[in-house]
Amino acid sequence: MKLSVSWLKEFVDLSVSPRQLKADLTMIGLNTEALTQVGDDWVLDVEVTTNRPDCLSHYGVARELATHYRLPLKELEVVVEESGGPAQEAVSIEISDPDLCARYCGRVVQNVKVGPSPSWLVKRLEAVGQRSINNVADVTNFVLMELGHPLHAFDLSRLKQQKIIVRRAKPGEPLRTLDGVNRTLTRDNLVIADGTHPVALAGVMGGEESEISSATRNVLLESAWFDPVSVRRTSKSQGLHTEASHRFERGADIQMAPLALDRTAALIQEIAGGEVLAGMIDVYPRPPLVESMIFRQSEITRILGTEIARGEVERILRSLEFLVEASSGGTWVVRAPSFRVDVSREVDLVEEIARHVGYDRLPSRVRPAPPRVERDATRDKVMTTSSLLVALGFHEIITTSMVDPAESERFSDSTPVILENPLSQDASAMRTSAVPSMLRAIRWNLDRGANDARLFELGKTYSMTALDVPEEHQVLTLGATGHRRPASVYDNEAAQDFFDLKGDVETILSAFDVPALEFEPSGRAYLQQGCGGRMNSQGTELAVLGMIQQDLAREYKLRQAVWVAEINFERLLGFPFRVRKYQSISRFPAVERDFSLVVPDDLPYGRLSSAIAGLGLEEVRGYSPVDRFRGGTIPAGHYSLLLRVTFQSADRTLTSEEIGALSQKLLTALQGLGAQLRG
Repeated sequence: MKLSVSWLKEFVDLSVSPRQLKADLTMIGLNTEALTQVGDDWVLDVEVTTNRPDCLSHYGVARELATHYRLPLKELEVVVEESGGPAQEAVSIEISDPDLCARYCGRVVQNVKVGPSPSWLVKRLEAVGQRSINNVADVTNFVLMELGHPLHAFDLSRLKQQKIIVRRAKPGEPLRTLDGVNRTLTRDNLVIADGTHPVALAGVMGGEESEISSATRNVLLESAWFDPVSVRRTSKSQGLHTEASHRFERGADIQMAPLALDRTAALIQEIAGGEVLAGMIDVYPRPPLVESMIFRQSEITRILGTEIARGEVERILRSLEFLVEASSGGTWVVRAPSFRVDVSREVDLVEEIARHVGYDRLPSRVRPAPPRVERDATRDKVMTTSSLLVALGFHEIITTSMVDPAESERFSDSTPVILENPLSQDASAMRTSAVPSMLRAIRWNLDRGANDARLFELGKTYSMTALDVPEEHQVLTLGATGHRRPASVYDNEAAQDFFDLKGDVETILSAFDVPALEFEPSGRAYLQQGCGGRMNSQGTELAVLGMIQQDLAREYKLRQAVWVAEINFERLLGFPFRVRKYQSISRFPAVERDFSLVVPDDLPYGRLSSAIAGLGLEEVRGYSPVDRFRGGTIPAGHYSLLLRVTFQSADRTLTSEEIGALSQKLLTALQGLGAQLRG
């Protein structure tokens, strides 16, 4: 936002230098990026944050400066000399969608003489980056920069049936805007229409058919309030950003509409001549209610760490045009002005006080924070998972959730959430799987010589439900490539493989008390056949892992094997932490027994392990597979498994008979699954 210093001085008597003014504006929250001399004037380039549309005008910034320098703000004096018949006889105005247009004001000026603007007006507009068009259009732009409220002027004779209707566009309706572009409208676009068709995009840009020209004699002036979301949607869908849409998107002042309209009508009458018809047409179906806030002086002290005098608090707020009523117990009842759309809470009022007292004058000490009474169980689980992965050598990444829908379909069968106004085709849908994002991150590292990468992301995926409602899910994605161990003088290098990734996944899952956890080989379309698997809990999939399919890896330009895992983190968070149990080391000897088993190919080791654990034998302290063999005398469709079991008691030395009985229980359980003792 460019501001003319001489223009600001018309509203507040500034005596400071332009450079000091630049510094002071920054200190009150209006970061001033540049100061330029333009002729005998100085122009400030101020960065106005999106929550402060009231400062997108000279009058709004002048209000801030008047408060800061303790100076009076000059009131706007607008006098409109009306003549002729009532304006309502010249044009009718109707709002068919009051949710999107809460107020529409109009004035009619007849017998104007459209021509070049006077030099003072041209100079004032050019100083703030606006080009001169004609005297009528220039006045609307002048008032926009002065008061911050967008206006538009129609050639009244070009409006069919002398009527204005604010409505949604009909699908496919055409409109040629002032920039000469033919546009096709949708129902999401709010338009200003005459009796037959649209003549302007509400809050964005007018139409070419009704623009002011040298032949214009009668003018309809528009000053309205449009819904910010509606204007933003229209602006994005039509690829059109204007000074008007910039302000309406952030929230214009609904009470400024009639004042800005009168100011425009008076200036046009002064510069272009003509008569202003009697009366303003003000269609205002549902005036908003102004809510009050309780403002406590104790809250100022608590947040700012210092006491601010009551008189100073009231001075600041009243100078900023807040309505302030003193109440009992060190409180005030405060009503925010209509142009302060960013103030709705008590803490917002504290910020106003802090800005104008001066952040540099507040104490720098940090107030002690009260201790948390309750623990955040979800955060504890997230932090534990992150810490485990970092300990395993992984690095956390954050990637974008917007992907190409065609790419997303290759990794998930879920229906993607399609964006209405995407930045590009490559970012037109929300991801249904986090694997594509992980592959791009790994490729980025490989392209820069980081050939050994272990990455993880705690993110979200998105999909549409059967009821066509979007939903999101938390997922944990792992990606690994390269070597798990580099070559050294002590050992050779070792490449990442499936069992490295499987071990990492098991380490994460082991931190939680996951019931009936089982592993089974399985395939996904994007995983290499025979190099994938999944973890199930009570028959429901909890994690999928494996190596990226080779053809897919070539498409992503991955020149080496890449291993990925997707964990349903949302479901994992529903499980409690595994309770750690401690027991003393037995002082009695342990006994190891090897069992040579013949096992069917379709019987995974996980089921054997679950069967042994299900016996609940305290004397079985451990068991593990130590060898596997095929061929020889082993029947086809089977393999030989050497299972080593450790027996130990905490209170006695086990006898041969006890070990034999325990072994028999164990073998009986395994035989029930189809495993047999070899020989």
